[in-house]
Order: sequence, then structure tokens, then C-alpha cells
Amino acid sequence: MAGWSAARGGYGNTAAVGSDHGFGDGFDFDTLEVDWTADAGGLPVVDDGIVYLPVEGAVHALDAADGSLEWQSEDVGASEPPTVAYGTVFVSGERGVTALDAANGDVRWQTSVSDATDSDADEPAVSPPTVAFERVYVSADGGLSAIDCETGEIDWRCDSVTVTIGDPWEEQNEVDRTIEGGVAATDECVFVLAEAGTIVGLDPLTGEQGLTLDTYYYYLYDLVATDGRVFVRTESEEVVAYDSTTGEREEGWSGGIRRLAVRGETLVFVTGYELVAVDLESGDERWSVGKYSHSIGDPVIACNAVLVSFGLQGGEYENSLVAFDLDDGSEQWVFSRTESAFVGGGCAVADRTIYIDDGGLTTIRANEGERDEGDEEAEGDTGDDERGEADETDGPDSNTADEVQTGSDETEDGGETDVQNESDDPETDGEQRTRYMLRAMWSWIS
Repeated sequence: MAGWSAARGGYGNTAAVGSDHGFGDGFDFDTLEVDWTADAGGLPVVDDGIVYLPVEGAVHALDAADGSLEWQSEDVGASEPPTVAYGTVFVSGERGVTALDAANGDVRWQTSVSDATDSDADEPAVSPPTVAFERVYVSADGGLSAIDCETGEIDWRCDSVTVTIGDPWEEQNEVDRTIEGGVAATDECVFVLAEAGTIVGLDPLTGEQGLTLDTYYYYLYDLVATDGRVFVRTESEEVVAYDSTTGEREEGWSGGIRRLAVRGETLVFVTGYELVAVDLESGDERWSVGKYSHSIGDPVIACNAVLVSFGLQGGEYENSLVAFDLDDGSEQWVFSRTESAFVGGGCAVADRTIYIDDGGLTTIRANEGERDEGDEEAEGDTGDDERGEADETDGPDSNTADEVQTGSDETEDGGETDVQNESDDPETDGEQRTRYMLRAMWSWIS
């Protein structure tokens, strides 16, 4: 089974792993210790006992057991963590995608998804690959391309989607909105962000437009998808959850939110000051930790634990990586780096091993005796996997290959949107919420 096979863990961007890779009830955190380190920096992806890192345009594959180099690819323009699935390592470059043989790093195919030329001043970024349904999904040049994992041929491309705008009690119009990126998949659908705050569900095999949500925000980031919900972070630094089948807005949370993770019925997010866990069934805050100043890194849910790093102004957790209980927020483990003043801004978790980017790569796991005992216990623990069901890395096909995510590369400075062009005086956040409430009331009445 896949581990942490993409930059945000899996094809849904949930930043979470289940009982096969995380820390379940009864895990002894006191057994965790530094195992090995490597000079190459950056957070890796991990699959089937191999750690993959982008290093100066190439991909390095390290043995997860001891950090020894298994192979090194040629320069393929890799700058972000790759995605691993179907025995292949998929890497986004300046204008396309390269597929490497996971066994030896040989190039299987390279496919361009951009029409840019060498003379173009601003080369379009190609999003990190999202791999699902035996296809690689990447956004570039204002479009989403679906590439066959085996052949490298482009199956389909979607450049824009059609959205009906206007209040229901007024004259409505259809407009085309360009794809902006931010790809996430579920077991049935591929979701992508379009301009002017639009979320679109596409048929993964044909690209046909399905569920389309005009969220009434201007910019959206950090798209996350589960079997029941789609989450986005807005330009107002809120997180909003929508039903992934009906498109109904379920709940929203505000407070300067910067990153999120989701597992089952728990949403975890960080603000500039604290770590917060929310019960998605009720929408209520379950617990919070913090009140520090801009010091909290990206959260990761590892089965029943939440891992997050704290920086130099992290109060009692200054310069530490900390594990909190997912249910009640109680402290489970603290890894401090007082001598180096850096534990990185995030981590990856696979096979009950923690990987941190601290200028190099540091791995933390239980000592060997405890590790073997934990593996035996895990075999009998069906656990509560991500989304409360199967781990997202099981894949939307019934294959057990690792399916993957896109990172959140949406640019935060985007241009004018259709909604903005309709008025020279953009609405304030309060006016946006008022219009949303009016639309909701109209839908209830009708």
C-alpha cells in the first residue's frame, strides 16, 4: 500500500494517513528517535520503502531503511516533490511531465502540456501531478490536462468551464471561466479550481463538466477533496466545506487560516497563532493549541495523531515538532531542536516514520524492536482509515497503486475575475456574505 506518495499525502490533498502508516491507539511515542539523516533538503514522498526527493532538477531515490542512494535520475527539471503510482515516478517540469521507472529512474516518457516558447518572459508553471484513474492530471497554460499513465499521451484537456452567474431573482448569464489549477480527486471525480472562485467536478475519464460551484469568493486555494466534501481556503483566509455531491455549502471557519488537513470527520487547520481541530459532524471546535506568533507549520494527521512544528516564537513548544491526540488535543510527544533552531515547516509520514525538512532530511522512527512489534499490531488493526473508510492511497480504481495529489500551487496574486469586471467597486467580505445569505434564502423559498 502506498505511503506518503505525493506532496500532500495523496490524491485528495488531505495531508493525512491512516492506521497502516500513522500512529494508532497504544503507540508508544517514547520509542521514537532519530534514525538517519541526508544532506538533500525538502520534504520527500515515500512509497514501498523508497524515499523520493527532487535534487537540483533530478530525482534521488533513497532506501527508507537507511537512507542509502538507490538511484539518481537525469535532470528532468524537478523542483517539487514527485508523485508515485503504478510503479512510476511522475515529475512536473517547466512545461510538462516526465515519467520515471520507479525501479531504476529511467525515463519512460516525457509529455509537454504547455505551448510556451523559449522567448516567453513568464513561463507557465506546471502543477505537481495528481495521479488517479490511471491518469496524471496537471494544470498549465490555463488548462487541465489528463495524461495516460502508461503511454504519456494526453487523453483530454479542459481549458475553461461554463458557469451560470447572477442571482436567481435577476436575469442570469452564462460565462466561461478559465481553469486555474489546484487539482484533487475522490473515488469518483476530479475537482479543479477555475477563476472567479469556481470549483468544478470533472469526469476523470472524459473531462466532461459536472458539479460546478460558484462560491462567490474571488480567489480560492488549497483544494482538498474527500468522498463527502470539498474544502477550499479563500482570499479571506477562511476554510469552507461544500458537499461534493450536491454542492451545498456545509460550514465555514475563519481566523487567518493558512493550511489544513482532513481525516474522517475531523478537520485540522493552523492560523498564524494556533492549531485548531474541528468536528465536521457538528462544525464545532473540538480543541485548540497555541496563542503563539506566526510560528506554526503545516499540520499532518497520522492516524490518531496530529503532527505540527512550532518555530522560535512557539511558546512552550519553541522550535519543536509536536504530536497531539486527534480526539482531545492532549500532548503525545515533543521533538525539540534547541541547538539548531529549526525543525522545518512541515513533515511527511509513512510506515510510522516521520520525515522532516530541517535544511537536510531527518527521519524519526521507533527503535527496531518496537517497530517490529508495532507492525504486528497494525496487521490486526483495520483502524479508522482516512475519510473514515479506506485510505485514499488505495486508489479510485480498485488498484492498490498509490494515488496522488497536487500541491497547492495556486498563485495568490491572480488577475481580474469575471465577477470583479462586473463592477468597479468590488464587494467587501461583508457584502459577499450578505449576497450569499440572500442566495441561500432564495433557494430555501423556491
